[in-house]
Amino acid sequence: MDTVQEVLERAWKAHSEGAFDNALADYIWLFDASAADADSAPLRLSYILSAWAKLAEEHLPARHALVELRDRDSQRLLAQTGDANVDAAALFNDIRAINDKLGDLQNTWHLFQQLPEALAAQCARSALPSLIVCGDYALARRHFPHPEQHLAQAAALLNERRAGLNVLTTDGISALLAEVYNYVTELALVLDLLAGCGDTAAAEAARAQAVTLVQSPEARACVQAELDAPGTTLDAMIELENSSATE
Repeated sequence: MDTVQEVLERAWKAHSEGAFDNALADYIWLFDASAADADSAPLRLSYILSAWAKLAEEHLPARHALVELRDRDSQRLLAQTGDANVDAAALFNDIRAINDKLGDLQNTWHLFQQLPEALAAQCARSALPSLIVCGDYALARRHFPHPEQHLAQAAALLNERRAGLNVLTTDGISALLAEVYNYVTELALVLDLLAGCGDTAAAEAARAQAVTLVQSPEARACVQAELDAPGTTLDAMIELENSSATE
């Protein structure tokens, strides 16, 4: 039986050769198969979904299939929110990821509005970018009443993970940049939420606090560079990856 990686490579090849229906069949299989395979699960909402979404840009049936999957999972989520056998938060995150690829953040927003309060609390972080883009700052703030606390938790996680990295190595620098990227993503959400709620002073305070909360000089410098020139971290990650590939 073919492995997930083998099928993924076959799907990429079929896509590149214009065999769109074959590629779509493989992507559908891959999305389901990787959900039950711990080794390939990290590929599911990254490489597999991204490849399927790229196919959907060229092949309308692939987009229709993504929408059908999204709608089917949404119905399942709303029908089984009390079923202990269903990981409702994970299912919501799948739907959110599909909507991100479809460019349909409003669907995520509308679905989030229908969730029971307890489940909504579990899904709030996943839904937050969609709520902000859709301008529902009141709903976002209801689930994130203390954005500064969320920022402090993100900084604590960055500090903890930085402590385990050797930044004198290429791998260590790469991992540090990835952690900083995750941190500044959380920071951007906090700043957007505070600004959207009209808390300009709180947003400015959070922006300054975001730097002082970071303990490592290297990580702090990266965060400051990102604040000074947004996109710096991602550019550095790409440059490091390209330089490693040519060595």
